[in-house]
Amino acid sequence: MDRYGLYERLSNATDASTSIERQDEACRAEVKRRNGRVVGNAFVDEGVSGALPPMERPAMRRLLESLGQFDAVMVWKIDRIARSFIGFAEIVSKLDAKGVALVSATEPIDMSGPTGRAMAQMIAVFAELEREMIKARVRDSMRKAKEDARFHGGRVPYGLTVADHPSGKGRVLVRDPHAVAVLREVLLWMLEGESEGITLTECARRLNQRGELTSRQRGAVLKGEKAEPARWRGKALEQILTSPTMLGYRPVPGGAVETDSDGLPVIAWEPVFSRDEFDALQSVIEGSRMGPRKAPAASHWLSGILRCNLCHRNMKQHTSADGTRSFTCRGVDGDTHKPTVYVNMAKVMDWIREEFPKAYGHLPEVSRVWVPGTDAERELADVTRAIDRLRDDRDVGLFDGEEDEKDYRERMARLIARKKALADVPKVEPHWEETPTGRTYSEVWSGLTDDQRGTLLLQMEQAVWVDPAPTRTTPVGARARFGPADPVQAALDAILWEEGAGS
Repeated sequence: MDRYGLYERLSNATDASTSIERQDEACRAEVKRRNGRVVGNAFVDEGVSGALPPMERPAMRRLLESLGQFDAVMVWKIDRIARSFIGFAEIVSKLDAKGVALVSATEPIDMSGPTGRAMAQMIAVFAELEREMIKARVRDSMRKAKEDARFHGGRVPYGLTVADHPSGKGRVLVRDPHAVAVLREVLLWMLEGESEGITLTECARRLNQRGELTSRQRGAVLKGEKAEPARWRGKALEQILTSPTMLGYRPVPGGAVETDSDGLPVIAWEPVFSRDEFDALQSVIEGSRMGPRKAPAASHWLSGILRCNLCHRNMKQHTSADGTRSFTCRGVDGDTHKPTVYVNMAKVMDWIREEFPKAYGHLPEVSRVWVPGTDAERELADVTRAIDRLRDDRDVGLFDGEEDEKDYRERMARLIARKKALADVPKVEPHWEETPTGRTYSEVWSGLTDDQRGTLLLQMEQAVWVDPAPTRTTPVGARARFGPADPVQAALDAILWEEGAGS
């Protein structure tokens, strides 16, 4: 044998005893001792497990596709080739098909002869056995940790912290009293401030203002580490507040939660919120997504209210060379229109202040409240999924024998009884409810500032639609009108209301 190809593999780059450099040095020395020559560069799979099939390892795949260049393949040890008998056998068959021998630089294995081939196969079998034993120990450790509710590592959800396990062995997750107090404070902000439009972003601002540690910072401090600079964000708060850990559930991979023998959620920790509080909070969060439109970031109370009746876009503030302020719309690039829609800012403000009570003043003021659906619907879905999982388990043979069948029937009977009870609970779809406050909009309007008037128009989902001015002296009232901010949706709502009333 004259032409040698080198294959080197390392699963863990921190393992100096089997480093790529050491493997390469040993292989080249053995090739030299055999009076052979190395063809090309070594084929190196670094950070790649030997448990992967041969063709899923980049360097191994290139080696097997280049076997015509070699008489033999040299490895540091046979376990560099594969960690499973099946993988090893696949590689050997490909080598045999091309008449290429497999040689170990540090073991008395030369597969050009029958003795070496038998020894190589035995080593591969023991390597596979060792790997399966390691996997079994890891699985057993994780199973035992779950049974004992031990913490097996990873990021700790906000509201929890790590403590010593009561048995003295390992760690366990427990409630973090400080974080729970923060979460309950945010709950009150959101529920009590719903009518004022308190958002998660506003809650995050308040937490930042007083220097409250974020989830990541709190975790670092509890571990005795330095907290890196960070800020609360509305989105991060939403992820925490909508997590099943708020109800005491333990999340599991796939987006589900840990369940009991009947397939229903297990309470792993003291809940941060009651079910009613949690549902109310989710309703506020959901309602903020579905609620009335908000004004764009701007300094004027009519921003987002004045609309161009030609292109239906928001009109923008404009200051002319002589200092006159107005709202204008020319369309946008590629979709401009003529004439320009223009209205004097001072005149349109006076018109709206005067005309709103005439248009809407007789209407009763209403408060809008988001009403969630019934809790039974969610629990019914949980029970239905548990029944489906239990049936699937039986179908694949997990219930075998008389005792298993008895257990299956008892669990199924409990779940079906619970499902029937939940199905009888009246279904209430989530919806907005409007409740009269006892005042008219005329009474409300007179006591508001201009900024509050702009907010009211947005909440009522009303806009002021402006037409082009036929002449420079055409009054605002001749070309401006109040109307729905979304006329199409308003028309559809009217049709649906008429159909509902008619039925």
